Amino acid sequence: MIGKQGYCVNVSQFVTICLVPKIRGISASSNNVARTFMCTTVDHYASTYGDKGWGCGYRNMQMMVSSVLHHTGYNEQLYKPSLMGEYGICGGGAGGSLSWGGSCTLPLGGVPLRGAVFSRSAMPSIPRLQQHVEWAWRQGFDLQGCDQLGGKLFNTRKWIGATEVVTFLSSFRIRCQLVDFHRPTSSDGSHPEMFNWVLQYFQKNDDFKPPLYLQHQGHSRTIVGVEQLKDGSIYLLVFDPSHSPHQMSQFYDTATALSGMRLIRKSLSAMKARQYQVVAVCGIMDTEQEYQV
Repeated sequence: MIGKQGYCVNVSQFVTICLVPKIRGISASSNNVARTFMCTTVDHYASTYGDKGWGCGYRNMQMMVSSVLHHTGYNEQLYKPSLMGEYGICGGGAGGSLSWGGSCTLPLGGVPLRGAVFSRSAMPSIPRLQQHVEWAWRQGFDLQGCDQLGGKLFNTRKWIGATEVVTFLSSFRIRCQLVDFHRPTSSDGSHPEMFNWVLQYFQKNDDFKPPLYLQHQGHSRTIVGVEQLKDGSIYLLVFDPSHSPHQMSQFYDTATALSGMRLIRKSLSAMKARQYQVVAVCGIMDTEQEYQV
């Protein structure tokens, strides 16, 4: 949403938009930053009272979707009726009928509504994401993950991870790459190999660059960019669903923007989980054989 002064403003109690150009500008003006590479676009989705402690995977999935919705090819896949399952990405009935009714957020955020007709920028709610992952399981995606989660997500507080994000996107014929970083690659317990992989991903000169889904034990986040400092070190720029809209709104004000950057900048020393998984969106499946694998 654009305010009267031409600035982007928050459109709901848990979504913050128009952040990428703000962050890119703040980073570029930082004295110690040599280069900044960012995704094309992404909105921040914050955890709410109802999903704190278990819903981070879904909020990061919404962040991924908020980005790819802006790409014509990915958007067409997400809203292609033949690929929307029995519920559709934003609603519908049983028995294969497709409908746009159901529980979705408004375009670029907003409160859940029912029984409405949604545009091709509507964001599926957590229950709708849960239903679609269950539908994808029934089509044969990630049977091992299905078994581990008991074949049921809808109306539960079960955590999801990187494999469920891949399942969700793959069911729409969106090609994903899941990269495992099984162990630290530095004696201090940090992951320079992962940092370099992320840098190379964002350095690629693509027409459209989605963010990266980042998973580690007990939590997930979204990597939206990377800074290369003048001394050669690297900072990841990371959106965390646990950060509130109030915290994310610091980027809208020059007086608080640097505080916002401290919130999302992650150095090697700040990323010392034992293992990480990264999910990258890397195209559309071209053949039926690839979809069936």
